[in-house]
Amino acid sequence: MERIKVLHIIGGGEFGGAEQHLLTLMKHMDRSEFALHVACLFAEPLAPLVRNIGIPVRVFPMKRKINLKPVGDIASLIKLEGFHIVHTHGVRANLIGRLAAKLAGARHIVTTVHSVLAFDYHRWYDRLVNSLCENSTRGLTERFITVSDMLARQLKAGGVPAGRVVTIHNGLDLSKYNPQIPGLPVREEFGLGSENPVMGVIARLHPVKGHTYLLEATAEVVRKFPALVLMVIGTGPDRAKLEETAGKLGIAENVIFTGFRQDIPEIIAALDFLVLPSLSEGLSLTVMEGMAMKKPVLATRVGGTPEIITSGVDGLLVPPADALALAAGIERLLRDPRKASEIGTAARKTVETRFTAELMAQKTGQLYREIY
Repeated sequence: MERIKVLHIIGGGEFGGAEQHLLTLMKHMDRSEFALHVACLFAEPLAPLVRNIGIPVRVFPMKRKINLKPVGDIASLIKLEGFHIVHTHGVRANLIGRLAAKLAGARHIVTTVHSVLAFDYHRWYDRLVNSLCENSTRGLTERFITVSDMLARQLKAGGVPAGRVVTIHNGLDLSKYNPQIPGLPVREEFGLGSENPVMGVIARLHPVKGHTYLLEATAEVVRKFPALVLMVIGTGPDRAKLEETAGKLGIAENVIFTGFRQDIPEIIAALDFLVLPSLSEGLSLTVMEGMAMKKPVLATRVGGTPEIITSGVDGLLVPPADALALAAGIERLLRDPRKASEIGTAARKTVETRFTAELMAQKTGQLYREIY
């Protein structure tokens, strides 16, 4: 039987949720049934990671934010390889990929929607340009995959017919998330002892992730728990501003900026709990990672997060942009370790049941077969 040939097109210039999603998806697709290839618009960091798992990858560099040169090159690749499905991820890749697929006469175009576009860009000008780019080619996509029901509702409200939208939740490769991983090595690396309650936030240092509210909440809580430490894991444009904010709040000694880390399971193992104070989310892989490591997760009630967490059962949810609500949630976890442990145990079971990479790959394969 002929394998279904699929070309995934993605920016790949950072390793955010979309890139992580795609890498996990490709690892778990049945390669005896699907021939997978990837086209990236940036040389790093995603392309080398794709090569490492044995998937063919080509880079078509974008010299500027709006640069249509890759369209013709990718169209030539689609014709040469005879791809049955072109699957795009992210605004720039959607524009380039859809146009290339149309030019090449590809039979099927699929787009995965990973996040709320309006929150991805801080400046109004960027939001406007990217919205125009997205909407101008949206009609070329045959089927949309959304990573949360919230994103599906938003897409339908924007005029996409319901029959063209399907939700396939993000999934984790649980073999990477062993709750028995020791957290002591990471604690020792940062000079932290058992007497320090440690919480962490893993996210791009970007306004949409709500770090400022978490810093304000931390300043409230350290008055009662002076040994509390917040680990800020990730990189992004707001680092200097956030470091300055921590200093102004008088909590510079309570906050550790780790920068980019690849050892996320080990980092989470070192935490007592995870916090995600986002103002918007599609379906957070970070929330799932914390839950998979049997850690309580305190998150804001935004986007697809309430589709993962049942507050008080397998996590805690608070309103967004509310430092006092975050502080109350942090105190609740610090004051009741037994309840925190119960939440962590339930969290792992939730991920095992509903959010695995195997389920995500199975449902994606089913969609490919339906349209093929």
